[in-house]
Amino acid sequence: MRKKIRTGIIGASINNGWASGTHIPAIENLDEYELTAVGTSNMASAKKSAEAFRADHGFDNIEELAHHTDVDMVVVSINVREHYNAVKAIAPAGKPIYCEWPLGSNTEEALEMKDWVSSAQLPNAIGLQARQAPAIQYVKDLLAEGYAGKVLSANLKISIDGMGGIGDKSTAYLFDRKVGGNLLTIVGGHNLDAFTYMLGDFTELSATTAQQFPEVELVDIQKVIKKTTDDQIMITGKLTNGAAASVHIQGGVKHQTGLTLEIFGDKGTLVLSAPASIQFGSHQLRGAGSMDNELRELRIPDSYYYAPDSLQSDSGFVLNIAQAYRKFAKDIQEGTSLTPNFADAVKLHQLLDAVEKSAQSGERQYL
Repeated sequence: MRKKIRTGIIGASINNGWASGTHIPAIENLDEYELTAVGTSNMASAKKSAEAFRADHGFDNIEELAHHTDVDMVVVSINVREHYNAVKAIAPAGKPIYCEWPLGSNTEEALEMKDWVSSAQLPNAIGLQARQAPAIQYVKDLLAEGYAGKVLSANLKISIDGMGGIGDKSTAYLFDRKVGGNLLTIVGGHNLDAFTYMLGDFTELSATTAQQFPEVELVDIQKVIKKTTDDQIMITGKLTNGAAASVHIQGGVKHQTGLTLEIFGDKGTLVLSAPASIQFGSHQLRGAGSMDNELRELRIPDSYYYAPDSLQSDSGFVLNIAQAYRKFAKDIQEGTSLTPNFADAVKLHQLLDAVEKSAQSGERQYL
Protein backbone atom coordinates (compact mmCIF):
# COMPACT_ATOMS: atom_id res chain seq x y z
CA MET A 1 0.00 0.00 0.00
CA ARG A 2 1.18 3.51 -0.86
CA LYS A 3 2.46 5.82 1.84
CA LYS A 4 -0.22 8.26 3.00
CA ILE A 5 0.00 11.89 1.87
CA ARG A 6 0.61 13.81 5.08
CA THR A 7 -1.49 16.94 4.82
CA GLY A 8 -1.29 20.37 6.45
CA ILE A 9 -4.34 22.66 6.25
CA ILE A 10 -3.95 26.44 6.54
CA GLY A 11 -7.22 27.62 8.08
CA ALA A 12 -8.12 24.34 9.79
CA SER A 13 -9.38 26.10 12.88
CA ILE A 14 -12.20 24.67 14.96
CA ASN A 15 -13.80 28.08 14.26
CA ASN A 16 -13.54 27.66 10.46
CA GLY A 17 -16.79 25.94 9.53
CA TRP A 18 -15.77 25.27 5.92
CA ALA A 19 -12.46 23.48 6.57
CA SER A 20 -13.76 21.57 9.60
CA GLY A 21 -17.00 20.63 7.83
CA THR A 22 -15.56 19.55 4.45
CA HIS A 23 -11.77 19.18 4.12
CA ILE A 24 -11.20 17.42 7.43
CA PRO A 25 -14.02 14.84 7.11
CA ALA A 26 -12.97 14.24 3.49
CA ILE A 27 -9.41 13.44 4.60
CA GLU A 28 -10.70 11.29 7.48
CA ASN A 29 -12.68 9.17 5.00
CA LEU A 30 -9.82 8.66 2.53
CA ASP A 31 -7.03 6.08 2.83
CA GLU A 32 -4.71 8.17 0.67
CA TYR A 33 -4.30 10.98 3.22
CA GLU A 34 -3.72 11.77 6.86
CA LEU A 35 -4.01 15.15 8.55
CA THR A 36 -0.69 15.90 10.27
CA ALA A 37 -0.72 19.70 10.68
CA VAL A 38 -3.10 22.61 11.07
CA GLY A 39 -2.31 26.28 10.69
CA THR A 40 -4.33 29.09 12.25
CA SER A 41 -3.77 32.77 13.02
CA ASN A 42 -2.49 32.22 16.58
CA MET A 43 -0.74 29.46 18.48
CA ALA A 44 -3.45 28.97 21.11
CA SER A 45 -6.11 28.17 18.49
CA ALA A 46 -3.58 26.14 16.43
CA LYS A 47 -2.83 23.85 19.37
CA LYS A 48 -6.50 23.55 20.31
CA SER A 49 -7.48 22.78 16.69
CA ALA A 50 -4.66 20.27 16.21
CA GLU A 51 -5.83 18.46 19.33
CA ALA A 52 -9.48 18.51 18.23
CA PHE A 53 -8.62 17.11 14.78
CA ARG A 54 -5.99 14.65 16.06
CA ALA A 55 -3.19 16.28 14.06
CA ASP A 56 0.37 16.05 15.36
CA HIS A 57 1.28 19.70 14.81
CA GLY A 58 -0.26 23.15 15.18
CA PHE A 59 1.29 26.25 13.56
CA ASP A 60 0.68 30.00 13.48
CA ASN A 61 3.32 30.44 10.76
CA ILE A 62 2.60 29.28 7.19
CA GLU A 63 6.26 28.85 6.15
CA GLU A 64 6.98 26.64 9.16
CA LEU A 65 3.99 24.43 8.41
CA ALA A 66 4.90 24.16 4.70
CA HIS A 67 8.55 23.29 5.36
CA HIS A 68 7.89 20.78 8.16
CA THR A 69 9.17 17.29 7.38
CA ASP A 70 5.85 15.72 8.46
CA VAL A 71 3.92 17.66 5.79
CA ASP A 72 3.81 16.39 2.18
CA MET A 73 1.03 18.63 0.85
CA VAL A 74 -0.56 21.93 1.90
CA VAL A 75 -4.20 23.02 1.65
CA VAL A 76 -5.16 26.73 1.69
CA SER A 77 -8.63 27.22 3.17
CA ILE A 78 -8.70 30.83 4.38
CA ASN A 79 -10.16 34.18 3.34
CA VAL A 80 -9.48 34.88 -0.36
CA ARG A 81 -7.60 38.09 0.48
CA GLU A 82 -4.92 35.90 2.14
CA HIS A 83 -4.57 33.27 -0.63
CA TYR A 84 -1.82 35.12 -2.51
CA ASN A 85 0.51 35.51 0.48
CA ALA A 86 -0.19 31.96 1.66
CA VAL A 87 0.69 30.37 -1.69
CA LYS A 88 3.75 32.65 -1.92
CA ALA A 89 4.89 31.31 1.45
CA ILE A 90 4.17 27.66 0.58
CA ALA A 91 5.61 27.42 -2.96
CA PRO A 92 9.32 27.55 -1.92
CA ALA A 93 8.76 24.40 0.17
CA GLY A 94 8.30 22.52 -3.12
CA LYS A 95 5.15 20.65 -2.07
CA PRO A 96 1.79 20.08 -3.78
CA ILE A 97 -0.79 22.81 -3.08
CA TYR A 98 -4.59 22.63 -3.00
CA CYS A 99 -6.09 26.15 -2.83
CA GLU A 100 -9.71 27.12 -2.36
CA TRP A 101 -11.48 29.13 -5.08
CA PRO A 102 -11.15 32.07 -5.86
CA LEU A 103 -7.43 31.57 -6.42
CA GLY A 104 -6.52 35.25 -5.96
CA SER A 105 -8.27 38.52 -5.19
CA ASN A 106 -7.90 39.35 -8.90
CA THR A 107 -6.56 37.88 -12.13
CA GLU A 108 -3.11 39.48 -11.73
CA GLU A 109 -2.62 37.66 -8.42
CA ALA A 110 -3.92 34.42 -9.92
CA LEU A 111 -1.48 34.65 -12.85
CA GLU A 112 1.47 35.10 -10.50
CA MET A 113 0.33 32.20 -8.35
CA LYS A 114 0.03 29.98 -11.43
CA ASP A 115 3.57 30.97 -12.48
CA TRP A 116 4.99 30.05 -9.04
CA VAL A 117 3.61 26.51 -9.13
CA SER A 118 4.29 25.87 -12.82
CA SER A 119 7.90 27.11 -12.71
CA ALA A 120 8.54 24.88 -9.67
CA GLN A 121 6.54 22.04 -11.31
CA LEU A 122 4.42 21.56 -8.20
CA PRO A 123 1.21 19.52 -8.44
CA ASN A 124 -1.59 22.02 -7.82
CA ALA A 125 -5.36 21.93 -7.47
CA ILE A 126 -8.02 24.62 -7.26
CA GLY A 127 -11.15 24.04 -5.15
CA LEU A 128 -13.68 23.95 -7.97
CA GLN A 129 -15.21 20.77 -6.60
CA ALA A 130 -18.47 20.96 -8.58
CA ARG A 131 -16.55 19.27 -11.42
CA GLN A 132 -16.20 16.22 -9.18
CA ALA A 133 -19.92 16.00 -8.39
CA PRO A 134 -21.36 12.76 -9.82
CA ALA A 135 -24.33 14.55 -11.42
CA ILE A 136 -22.13 17.16 -13.13
CA GLN A 137 -19.80 14.53 -14.57
CA TYR A 138 -22.77 12.45 -15.72
CA VAL A 139 -24.39 15.41 -17.52
CA LYS A 140 -21.08 16.19 -19.23
CA ASP A 141 -20.86 12.59 -20.49
CA LEU A 142 -24.53 12.44 -21.54
CA LEU A 143 -24.06 15.56 -23.65
CA ALA A 144 -20.84 14.20 -25.19
CA GLU A 145 -22.68 10.94 -26.03
CA GLY A 146 -25.44 12.91 -27.81
CA TYR A 147 -28.27 12.26 -25.32
CA ALA A 148 -29.80 15.66 -26.15
CA GLY A 149 -28.50 15.77 -29.72
CA LYS A 150 -27.18 19.15 -30.87
CA VAL A 151 -27.39 21.53 -27.91
CA LEU A 152 -29.55 24.50 -28.87
CA SER A 153 -29.60 26.44 -25.61
CA ALA A 154 -28.78 26.27 -21.92
CA ASN A 155 -30.26 28.36 -19.12
CA LEU A 156 -28.89 28.48 -15.57
CA LYS A 157 -30.73 30.25 -12.73
CA ILE A 158 -29.57 30.40 -9.14
CA SER A 159 -30.94 32.30 -6.16
CA ILE A 160 -29.46 32.41 -2.65
CA ASP A 161 -30.53 34.23 0.51
CA GLY A 162 -27.00 35.44 1.30
CA MET A 163 -24.96 38.28 -0.20
CA GLY A 164 -27.91 40.67 -0.25
CA GLY A 165 -28.47 43.23 2.51
CA ILE A 166 -27.87 41.10 5.61
CA GLY A 167 -24.57 39.72 6.90
CA ASP A 168 -22.43 39.46 9.99
CA LYS A 169 -18.91 40.39 11.05
CA SER A 170 -17.40 37.19 9.61
CA THR A 171 -19.05 37.67 6.18
CA ALA A 172 -18.50 41.44 5.87
CA TYR A 173 -15.64 40.89 3.39
CA LEU A 174 -18.11 39.43 0.86
CA PHE A 175 -19.50 42.93 0.27
CA ASP A 176 -16.14 44.61 -0.46
CA ARG A 177 -15.24 44.40 -4.15
CA LYS A 178 -11.49 44.86 -3.48
CA VAL A 179 -11.25 41.65 -1.43
CA GLY A 180 -12.30 39.58 -4.44
CA GLY A 181 -14.71 37.19 -2.73
CA ASN A 182 -18.30 38.10 -3.64
CA LEU A 183 -21.44 36.91 -5.43
CA LEU A 184 -19.81 37.09 -8.88
CA THR A 185 -16.50 35.48 -7.97
CA ILE A 186 -17.65 32.85 -5.44
CA VAL A 187 -21.17 31.83 -6.48
CA GLY A 188 -20.69 32.97 -10.08
CA GLY A 189 -17.27 31.35 -10.30
CA HIS A 190 -18.36 27.92 -9.04
CA ASN A 191 -21.52 27.88 -11.17
CA LEU A 192 -19.94 29.22 -14.36
CA ASP A 193 -17.06 26.75 -14.05
CA ALA A 194 -19.45 23.80 -13.76
CA PHE A 195 -21.62 25.23 -16.56
CA THR A 196 -18.72 25.55 -19.01
CA TYR A 197 -17.22 22.21 -17.86
CA MET A 198 -20.44 20.47 -18.94
CA LEU A 199 -21.34 22.56 -21.98
CA GLY A 200 -18.17 24.19 -23.31
CA ASP A 201 -16.70 27.67 -23.09
CA PHE A 202 -18.29 31.00 -23.90
CA THR A 203 -17.10 32.48 -27.19
CA GLU A 204 -18.95 35.77 -26.63
CA LEU A 205 -21.08 37.29 -23.88
CA SER A 206 -22.98 40.32 -22.68
CA ALA A 207 -23.63 41.00 -19.01
CA THR A 208 -25.82 43.20 -16.84
CA THR A 209 -25.25 43.59 -13.11
CA ALA A 210 -27.25 45.45 -10.49
CA GLN A 211 -26.98 46.33 -6.85
CA GLN A 212 -30.40 46.16 -5.19
CA PHE A 213 -28.96 46.39 -1.67
CA PRO A 214 -26.61 49.42 -1.40
CA GLU A 215 -25.99 48.77 2.32
CA VAL A 216 -25.51 45.68 4.46
CA GLU A 217 -26.65 45.24 8.05
CA LEU A 218 -24.12 43.23 10.07
CA VAL A 219 -26.61 41.80 12.53
CA ASP A 220 -24.25 40.41 15.18
CA ILE A 221 -22.45 43.73 15.73
CA GLN A 222 -25.42 45.97 14.80
CA LYS A 223 -23.47 47.91 12.21
CA VAL A 224 -24.43 49.06 8.70
CA ILE A 225 -21.73 49.09 6.01
CA LYS A 226 -21.66 50.36 2.44
CA LYS A 227 -21.70 47.63 -0.20
CA THR A 228 -19.47 47.78 -3.29
CA THR A 229 -20.51 44.46 -4.86
CA ASP A 230 -23.46 43.47 -7.05
CA ASP A 231 -26.29 41.16 -6.04
CA GLN A 232 -27.80 40.61 -9.50
CA ILE A 233 -25.73 39.17 -12.35
CA MET A 234 -27.19 38.34 -15.76
CA ILE A 235 -25.15 36.91 -18.62
CA THR A 236 -26.20 35.99 -22.15
CA GLY A 237 -23.94 34.64 -24.84
CA LYS A 238 -22.90 31.85 -27.17
CA LEU A 239 -20.86 28.74 -26.44
CA THR A 240 -18.22 26.94 -28.51
CA ASN A 241 -20.83 24.45 -29.72
CA GLY A 242 -22.97 27.32 -31.04
CA ALA A 243 -25.58 27.02 -28.27
CA ALA A 244 -27.24 30.13 -26.88
CA ALA A 245 -26.66 30.51 -23.14
CA SER A 246 -28.14 32.53 -20.31
CA VAL A 247 -27.14 32.70 -16.65
CA HIS A 248 -28.89 34.61 -13.85
CA ILE A 249 -27.34 34.68 -10.36
CA GLN A 250 -29.01 36.61 -7.56
CA GLY A 251 -28.34 37.12 -3.89
CA GLY A 252 -30.53 38.40 -1.06
CA VAL A 253 -33.59 36.40 -2.15
CA LYS A 254 -36.10 35.87 0.67
CA HIS A 255 -37.67 32.65 -0.63
CA GLN A 256 -35.01 31.28 -2.91
CA THR A 257 -35.68 28.51 -5.41
CA GLY A 258 -32.10 27.22 -5.51
CA LEU A 259 -30.56 26.18 -8.78
CA THR A 260 -32.09 25.11 -12.08
CA LEU A 261 -30.12 24.29 -15.22
CA GLU A 262 -32.10 23.54 -18.37
CA ILE A 263 -30.30 22.15 -21.42
CA PHE A 264 -32.34 21.90 -24.62
CA GLY A 265 -31.11 19.91 -27.60
CA ASP A 266 -32.68 19.01 -30.93
CA LYS A 267 -33.17 15.41 -29.70
CA GLY A 268 -33.66 15.78 -25.94
CA THR A 269 -33.67 17.83 -22.75
CA LEU A 270 -31.78 17.67 -19.45
CA VAL A 271 -32.82 19.49 -16.26
CA LEU A 272 -30.47 19.66 -13.27
CA SER A 273 -31.69 21.16 -10.01
CA ALA A 274 -30.26 21.67 -6.52
CA PRO A 275 -31.38 23.46 -3.35
CA ALA A 276 -28.24 25.64 -3.26
CA SER A 277 -25.14 26.55 -5.26
CA ILE A 278 -23.91 23.95 -7.74
CA GLN A 279 -20.76 22.88 -5.82
CA PHE A 280 -22.71 21.72 -2.74
CA GLY A 281 -24.37 18.66 -4.25
CA SER A 282 -27.88 17.29 -3.58
CA HIS A 283 -28.39 17.43 -7.34
CA GLN A 284 -31.52 16.04 -8.97
CA LEU A 285 -31.38 15.15 -12.64
CA ARG A 286 -34.27 14.69 -15.04
CA GLY A 287 -34.06 14.03 -18.74
CA ALA A 288 -35.91 13.08 -21.89
CA GLY A 289 -34.07 11.59 -24.86
CA SER A 290 -35.27 11.13 -28.44
CA MET A 291 -37.39 8.08 -27.50
CA ASP A 292 -39.03 9.61 -24.39
CA ASN A 293 -42.40 11.34 -24.26
CA GLU A 294 -41.70 13.29 -21.09
CA LEU A 295 -38.99 14.16 -18.58
CA ARG A 296 -38.13 11.41 -16.10
CA GLU A 297 -35.74 11.14 -13.20
CA LEU A 298 -32.30 9.91 -14.25
CA ARG A 299 -30.33 7.78 -11.80
CA ILE A 300 -26.65 8.61 -11.68
CA PRO A 301 -24.63 5.40 -12.27
CA ASP A 302 -22.50 4.11 -9.39
CA SER A 303 -19.35 4.52 -11.48
CA TYR A 304 -19.54 8.31 -10.92
CA TYR A 305 -19.05 7.80 -7.18
CA TYR A 306 -15.40 7.10 -6.45
CA ALA A 307 -15.25 8.43 -2.91
CA PRO A 308 -15.49 5.81 -0.14
CA ASP A 309 -18.82 4.08 0.56
CA SER A 310 -18.93 5.91 3.90
CA LEU A 311 -19.74 9.10 1.94
CA GLN A 312 -22.34 7.68 -0.47
CA SER A 313 -25.21 9.21 1.51
CA ASP A 314 -23.50 12.59 1.93
CA SER A 315 -25.44 15.42 0.32
CA GLY A 316 -22.37 16.66 -1.55
CA PHE A 317 -20.54 19.03 0.81
CA VAL A 318 -17.99 16.38 1.81
CA LEU A 319 -18.52 13.96 -1.09
CA ASN A 320 -17.43 16.38 -3.83
CA ILE A 321 -14.36 17.51 -1.87
CA ALA A 322 -13.42 13.88 -1.17
CA GLN A 323 -13.78 13.05 -4.88
CA ALA A 324 -11.48 15.99 -5.68
CA TYR A 325 -8.94 14.85 -3.07
CA ARG A 326 -8.97 11.31 -4.44
CA LYS A 327 -8.18 12.59 -7.95
CA PHE A 328 -5.50 14.92 -6.60
CA ALA A 329 -3.82 11.98 -4.85
CA LYS A 330 -3.44 10.36 -8.28
CA ASP A 331 -2.03 13.59 -9.71
CA ILE A 332 0.54 13.71 -6.90
CA GLN A 333 1.47 10.01 -6.98
CA GLU A 334 1.18 9.23 -10.68
CA GLY A 335 1.76 12.59 -12.38
CA THR A 336 -1.73 12.75 -13.92
CA SER A 337 -3.76 15.99 -14.38
CA LEU A 338 -7.21 14.93 -13.23
CA THR A 339 -8.10 17.81 -10.92
CA PRO A 340 -8.78 21.40 -12.02
CA ASN A 341 -5.61 23.38 -11.39
CA PHE A 342 -4.31 26.94 -11.11
CA ALA A 343 -4.31 27.30 -14.92
CA ASP A 344 -8.05 26.47 -14.93
CA ALA A 345 -8.49 29.03 -12.14
CA VAL A 346 -6.79 31.76 -14.21
CA LYS A 347 -9.08 30.96 -17.15
CA LEU A 348 -12.11 31.32 -14.87
CA HIS A 349 -10.79 34.59 -13.42
CA GLN A 350 -10.49 35.86 -17.02
CA LEU A 351 -14.08 34.82 -17.79
CA LEU A 352 -15.30 36.75 -14.74
CA ASP A 353 -13.25 39.76 -15.92
CA ALA A 354 -15.10 39.61 -19.25
CA VAL A 355 -18.44 39.55 -17.38
CA GLU A 356 -17.43 42.61 -15.33
CA LYS A 357 -16.06 44.46 -18.35
CA SER A 358 -19.26 43.87 -20.34
CA ALA A 359 -21.44 44.96 -17.41
CA GLN A 360 -19.41 48.15 -16.89
CA SER A 361 -18.91 49.11 -20.53
CA GLY A 362 -22.17 47.84 -22.01
CA GLU A 363 -20.11 46.19 -24.75
CA ARG A 364 -20.23 42.56 -25.86
CA GLN A 365 -17.05 40.65 -25.02
CA TYR A 366 -15.44 38.10 -27.35
CA LEU A 367 -13.35 35.38 -25.74
